Amino acid sequence: MTDLTHDCLERMDQLIYQSANGIHILFEKREIVRAIQDEDPRLEENTIEKLKLVQELLYKFIRTKSVEEKREFLCSLGDHEQALLIRAYFKIVDNSILNKIAEKH
Repeated sequence: MTDLTHDCLERMDQLIYQSANGIHILFEKREIVRAIQDEDPRLEENTIEKLKLVQELLYKFIRTKSVEEKREFLCSLGDHEQALLIRAYFKIVDNSILNKIAEKH
């Protein structure tokens, strides 16, 4: 894997910031709901294979430049991979919010 560029990370940071403020331009509401409803604790065990897959999906997702390209990438995934990516994204958003709260204290 090649390194992620500063620009890619900056764009992703902006999207995470928007999501933390309730603006979810990357995902349709139905995609978010399906990803959350499909969550099965038995399937969410952090196996090495699953973690590698999530890492690979996030890496490819972050590398895409525009929101449109990110949407196209998301649509190209199967249901299981799409749900994994959406859940991972929102875990990042949640952690971002928690880190901002911790910084204020």
